[in-house]
Formats: sequence, C-alpha cells, structure tokens
Amino acid sequence: MERMNTLKLSALALLLLLLVSTAVPAQDGIDTEADPPKIPTLEEVQTGKAAIAQFIPMDFGFQIGVIGTFVKEVSTETGSVNQVKSPLILINPANGGIGVYAKNFPARIVANSINGDWVVGIAPSSAVPGSSGSSYREAAVSLNMKEGDLNLISEFPLHSNFQAVFDRQDENVVYYCVNEPAQVNQIYGLNLKKDEQGRIPAEGNRFNLYGLRPEKDPFMWINDPQSTRDYPVLTLLNMRDGKTGRSVEFPGAERVLVSPDGDHVLVEVSSGAESSVGYYAFEDQSFHQVPSLVMVKPEFKWLDTEDSLQVVARESTSTEDRFRLVNLSTGESRVLFSARFKVGFWDISPENDALVFVTESDNDPILFVVPLDPNEKTINRIQLSGVSDITWLGCLSTPPRKSGGGWLDNLLPF
Repeated sequence: MERMNTLKLSALALLLLLLVSTAVPAQDGIDTEADPPKIPTLEEVQTGKAAIAQFIPMDFGFQIGVIGTFVKEVSTETGSVNQVKSPLILINPANGGIGVYAKNFPARIVANSINGDWVVGIAPSSAVPGSSGSSYREAAVSLNMKEGDLNLISEFPLHSNFQAVFDRQDENVVYYCVNEPAQVNQIYGLNLKKDEQGRIPAEGNRFNLYGLRPEKDPFMWINDPQSTRDYPVLTLLNMRDGKTGRSVEFPGAERVLVSPDGDHVLVEVSSGAESSVGYYAFEDQSFHQVPSLVMVKPEFKWLDTEDSLQVVARESTSTEDRFRLVNLSTGESRVLFSARFKVGFWDISPENDALVFVTESDNDPILFVVPLDPNEKTINRIQLSGVSDITWLGCLSTPPRKSGGGWLDNLLPF
C-alpha cells in the first residue's frame, strides 16, 4: 500500500466557514405563472403514443424517468377498490412524448449504465418473481431497457445498504455490495448480459462504494475497511485481484463525493447548516480549497466532463431551495434556479446540458426541466397529475426498444 496521504481539513474548515456566503436572487414570479401542462392519464400513457400538451420542445437527447404511485378506483361486485400501480414512465424533453417502459416497477433505481441499456433497482420482495415474497425483505433487480428482461440480483432484509456502480469500460458489468446487517458482506462483480458473477476478494465486512477509476484493471474508491476513524478514509481497491492501493484521509469532512472519472474527490466540511468545500486531486495527491464559497445544507452532483471541475449544488434554506453551477477550481458559481418551494428528487442529464427536478409534494408534484446553457431561457414545467409518493427520478440515455412490447405486461406483478 502506498504512503498514507493525510489531508489537514480541520483548520481549513474553520477558515472557510468564516467566509460570508454570496447572496443569490430568487426567481420572482415563479409561483405566479400559469398552471403547467399536465401529463395524460395513465391509460393514455400506457398506449405509448401519448404526449404532453403545450410542451415547449427542447434540444435534448435524454429521457426523464419517473417512478411513482398511481391510484385508480375500480368498481367490483362488492364495491369500489383502489388499484395501485407503480410504472416506470419516461418523458422525452425533446418533444413532450411520454410512455411506459415498465408496466409496474415499484422500485427505486440505484444505478444505470451510461449507454442506457441497464438499470438496477430495489423493489419489495413481494413484487419480485423468484424471491421469498417476504414483506420483511427487499430485492435488487436488473432491467434491460432494450429487451425488457427482469432478473433478480440479490435479496436481503429491510434496512440493508445495497449499492451498485456500473463499469465505465464494460457497461454490461455492475459491481455491487449489499451491506446486510449482522452479516459478513462482500463486493461482487456481475456481468448482466452473460448472467455471470464473482466475488471480489477484498478483506472487510462493510463497504461503501464511492466510484471507479477506469484503468485497464479498474480500481474502486471504497471506505478503508480497516479504519476506525470517525471521518472518511478512502482506499483504492483493485477490482480484479482485491489488492488495495492508495489511501487518503479526510479529517473533519462531513461527506465526500468521487467524480465520475475517479480523478477527484469533492470534500464537504460542515458547521451547523453551513458547509465549505474542497477537493482532492488524484494526479498529484493534492488538496485544494474552493475559494469564497460557503453553502447552506448543500447536496452535490458532479458534471461528467473531462476539461473542468464543475458540480451542480442544491442548497436548501429556510425560505427557498436553489441550484448553483459551481466551478471548483475558481470558486465561481452561477444560479441555475431559485424558488420558494422545496425540491424532492433531482438529477443532471447524461450530456450535462440540463437540470431536472421535482417539487416535494405528496400529490401532483411539478417536474421542472432547466437548461444549463445560460443562453437558453426555456424552462418546462410539467404537472405529474395523479402521481403520488415518487420513489425515483433520474435522467437516462435510453436505447430504442425492440418492437412487440409484450414484456411490458409482465415485468412485475400488480
């Protein structure tokens, strides 16, 4: 193992948290605009030919995936009953088209391949064929977005911490770890196309998978299984032979987030509701503070770019939620959206050209599509009529489906 590289963050945290956060303007009038267009009924969406009326076309090449609950009242001989469905619907921001990819997919998606062929989700065991069906267990499943094949990956008790990361060189391969309570856990590599898997020979019992470095022999950033520190300690694990490489300590850090290429680690240091930010560079093992940047209850997502250190940050204050595009190397930031309501799920498009989010609401939430290009002023709002209890929202690069579509009726039972 290489020399331990300890980052002195505690003093840096004190310095950065003394800085004053730059005020950002709210977007006046956002709550007084005309009512947004609504999605069609579930029956119309299931035909695969539905579209959102009054939708403004946008020049994007991805799909917006939403999993939520639709409740329909059905009349029977004994009276009316509620039928609950949780389809995976896809909305095309290029034209407002909307359709169903999975007739019933009561799952939360935890990983998807970049090419859009695969998604991995977690569903109640009672909804997954081939599982125990127990109400005390969940199951991880893979869904092939081309063929519609649904396969059981693993079943585990409630409150387990299932994680999955797709290999960026072979997008049929996914690495996963269950982290089941009171059990010895391991990391597995699974080829979804060949339905073959093997255990990664790593020592330890609890693993957090932070992201891959896509070398010929890929390395995974994981928490150091030997560390007893109360702050993150990351170690590179060879996913072929299980040997460990460089380890890095982050004293004082609240959270860390590995960039998509594995070359940088964003570091968040918090004091109360305020956080300062820095990043670690793999190339020269150096740590950099982000100048003049203090954020309120932030949540970050990296942009998947090769030429810049950029993240999108969501802040949540007592009066508003806002999104900023932040350049970590300069500390410069630009407000993408700000409004006086709470945001639920959010994501960045695969081509780093749009921000997508949904309002935090039990019923009929509103979906926003916001371009990242400052010269593009169109913002689409879509009311998800009839949808409640959203469990997942994300941006997907989806391949064309094969004709037929009969598999849609049998993905997961109602």
